[in-house]
Amino acid sequence: MKSDFLTTLIIIFGIILGIVVILYFFVPPQVILKLLGKSTSSSGPVSFKISYMYFTSNGIYAIIYNAGSNINLSNMEVTYTYSQNSYQTGTCNIVTNNYTLSSNSQTTIELNCTNEDLIINNLLSNRGSYEFSFTYGNTVQQAPLPFKISNQ
Repeated sequence: MKSDFLTTLIIIFGIILGIVVILYFFVPPQVILKLLGKSTSSSGPVSFKISYMYFTSNGIYAIIYNAGSNINLSNMEVTYTYSQNSYQTGTCNIVTNNYTLSSNSQTTIELNCTNEDLIINNLLSNRGSYEFSFTYGNTVQQAPLPFKISNQ
């Protein structure tokens, strides 16, 4: 009777240990923290800049440069406002192959926005502009589309 209990305990401990090892090696920490409801913001200072934004008839893109600690792009929020009508606002999802933007690196991200066809049609017809806001933690960077080059 006592050995059955001990055997059961060892089996349960082995299963738990196996799950922990699998999670450690195959699941990114951000995913585990998000599932546990913990903050997944970066541990160091956040410093990023939208170097350039552009659009084609098929999509909207932003080039982002990260000068701070690593950024998890899946935690970045993107919103927009139309200059001709401040009531036309929306959100965008980031589409990229690599959701971790390392320190001192740059990547091009595709934005999948609400009312994207309307945005692209307005831009192609030269009807107004859009202001995009990229928010990560407490840091917000804004970029217009069509993009205007500045000395910032």
